[in-house]
Amino acid sequence: MKLRVEDLEAAVRHGGAAPRYAEPDLHAELLSEINDRTKHLQAEIGRLKTDLATVRIEMGEEFSAVNTEVAGVRRVVSGLPAAPPGEEAGLRSEIAQEFTCLRSEMTDLGIKLDRLLKKKSA
Repeated sequence: MKLRVEDLEAAVRHGGAAPRYAEPDLHAELLSEINDRTKHLQAEIGRLKTDLATVRIEMGEEFSAVNTEVAGVRRVVSGLPAAPPGEEAGLRSEIAQEFTCLRSEMTDLGIKLDRLLKKKSA
């Protein structure tokens, strides 16, 4: 195959005819196939770009929701009256649990994003 391509290139460079084993429509068929594949690849790339844009929008919305939740927790915490010395540990435990849940959600979102990006690049 490589020799045929080299023969064809040499013939085209020197203005000669195509090698005798080449069929007259072979060049047109090859060019047509190349064009078809190129158009198909361009369409696939366009779809991937659209999918990635959608994922970015969705992830932005998810992060906005998490930020809203964090802001709500901060408002609740700042609005709580000062706890008596004995109840301070319980309040701290409750706050730590809320932040642990938020951290877990952020980790899950990160994993989902990684999976989507790997699926789109595959």
